[in-house]
Amino acid sequence: MPDSVRGYIRDAMAAFRAHSVHRTEVDWPTLEDSVIAQSAGAQRPSDTWRALTWALRNVDRHSFLLPPPDRMTALTGGMMPSPPPPGRRLAAAFEPRGPSDGLLDGRIGVVVVPPHSGRNRSAYVDSLQARIGALDSAGACGWVIDLRENTGGNMWPMLAGVGPLLGGEMVGSFTNSPPGAGWHYRDGRSWQGDSTSSAEVEGWGSTPPRLVRNPAAPVALLVGRKTASSGEMTLLAFLGRPSVRSFGDSTAGYTSSNTNIPLRDGATLIVTSSYPRDRRGRTYPISVSPDEFVPPSDSAGSDAPLRRAVAWLRQQPACAERR
Repeated sequence: MPDSVRGYIRDAMAAFRAHSVHRTEVDWPTLEDSVIAQSAGAQRPSDTWRALTWALRNVDRHSFLLPPPDRMTALTGGMMPSPPPPGRRLAAAFEPRGPSDGLLDGRIGVVVVPPHSGRNRSAYVDSLQARIGALDSAGACGWVIDLRENTGGNMWPMLAGVGPLLGGEMVGSFTNSPPGAGWHYRDGRSWQGDSTSSAEVEGWGSTPPRLVRNPAAPVALLVGRKTASSGEMTLLAFLGRPSVRSFGDSTAGYTSSNTNIPLRDGATLIVTSSYPRDRRGRTYPISVSPDEFVPPSDSAGSDAPLRRAVAWLRQQPACAERR
């Protein structure tokens, strides 16, 4: 193995160790020796990617190596990732009908929050806020936030989109954040930092932010095994808010913040560097369990989590008083 390739491995492993949330838990010299052994005969940095990927996955399921963009096509055989599955259809009994324009039972608004990859897209934020605004104007007394098909991506457009329903400004943080810094939503924008750093906004729309008539209206969260990464962060942003309850199954277990570390050949290490906390300071290093476990469908084949969520919302004062 050329010294340059051995040095590439050492530099990559040093960066991995410096940023990993598990930096004090791993026998790093032994792990590095294993990577070098698995890379025996490597003549180029790319020959070590498989061994480095093994090391990343061996330490943390959310860490991985991303090849340079110009190598992705060759490595994947020209195949593009599959598009996300379409949002699940509402049960027939809950199909929108009449002038309420999407309200279930004539008074409960449903907002499906899909995945979002890459940098902020204002159209994504606008669509979520427009949905919330329309349902609020139609008389929504409570809300269902459906995260069951949200496999992750960029959390900040998600928070900016559902921001009018979060019921607060600082709605979470990461374990490596300095005191007083966290996840913020205000006036249609989301960012990470302190309350004055909104100039570094990370999620935003192109239309004026929506305001809802009752920011404290009850919220039912639908989650499941596909709710992952930034989808899980969006779930956590609601936890600790009054009048919130979650339904479904445990989430995928990718509750972590990743740091991107560029390597000299254009590859990137994606390293789990911290865990999230909700607005009350509770840390979530693994999957998140719902308040109520509900199977995906009932004996009639209908959407059981949705039905249970609606039943709970009907019992809340904001909706019960309007029956």
